[in-house]
Amino acid sequence: MIIDGSNTLPEFQFESFLDNNTKNEEYSKLFAPRWAQLAGWSKKEFIKKLEVDSFESVMEEIFSTLKISLSMENFLKMLRESNVAYHAIHNMDYGRDGSELPVDHDYIAEILNNYPNRFIGFAGYNPHKGTESLKIVRKALTEQGYKAVVLPPYEHGIKADDRRYYPLYSLCDELDIPVWIHSSINYYRETSVYIDHPSNLEAPLTDFKNLKIIAGHGGWPWIPDMIAMLLKYKNLYVDTSAFRPNYIATPNTGWDMFMYYANNLLQDKIIFGSDWLTLGIPINDFIKEVEDWPLKDSVREKFYWKNASQLFKLSL
Repeated sequence: MIIDGSNTLPEFQFESFLDNNTKNEEYSKLFAPRWAQLAGWSKKEFIKKLEVDSFESVMEEIFSTLKISLSMENFLKMLRESNVAYHAIHNMDYGRDGSELPVDHDYIAEILNNYPNRFIGFAGYNPHKGTESLKIVRKALTEQGYKAVVLPPYEHGIKADDRRYYPLYSLCDELDIPVWIHSSINYYRETSVYIDHPSNLEAPLTDFKNLKIIAGHGGWPWIPDMIAMLLKYKNLYVDTSAFRPNYIATPNTGWDMFMYYANNLLQDKIIFGSDWLTLGIPINDFIKEVEDWPLKDSVREKFYWKNASQLFKLSL
């Protein structure tokens, strides 16, 4: 059994990149070949398409194909066949414009209601939208079945220890709700690569004694700093989503220290997360690569579902 703590819905993953602004362009070019592969195209076919049509039109064709192959029915079938008991839905609230309305949380709430005990809703908070965003997050957590909150500091242009996040941290501390925070490299050229450094989690962990934080994407390339934080703070957890498992298990990629400590001192702090939709790897193939990790059986069980079940109060 597996609980995937870092993911979204296919429609969210691909629709967000059809809005090809200057920020999304970097991510689109990085992940486009992988999405083409997920759609059944070879690398050669993808390159040939780009020689004839614009990048935007090729991406639209890819996403149109994926919209069919990853319909909700097919999507749920893939999860069942891969023994994924719960799948995260990160409902991010992107942007740095405080005049925009908070992201809608009703649509995901409807999905959580229609497919009980299948998804974990992560409510998106945006500090630039202040009280209005906080109200929507509170409703999501107390009335609509969401079990966590998700934050992308690189998208908001501020670090995780910025005081504008503190009203949200206070709410999660009060409700005993975990917060997933992007804590790894970002590829936005106009945004500092260090904005998501794991050390930015230290102040909120210190200031809110009961606040539980999941460091999303493992802290790479700052793995030693991430390990130090995990060893020190009892309420800090980590996932390794958005990286190929084969890459993580390969020596000299920067993950060596993580793989070593995962089997012992960090075994109660590690959470399975994939972001397989972003990577363009079918979830079953992703899991096969994780199976090659040198984890003890007891640790693998904690990593796959036990730690997450306790953190999200799933009672499995």
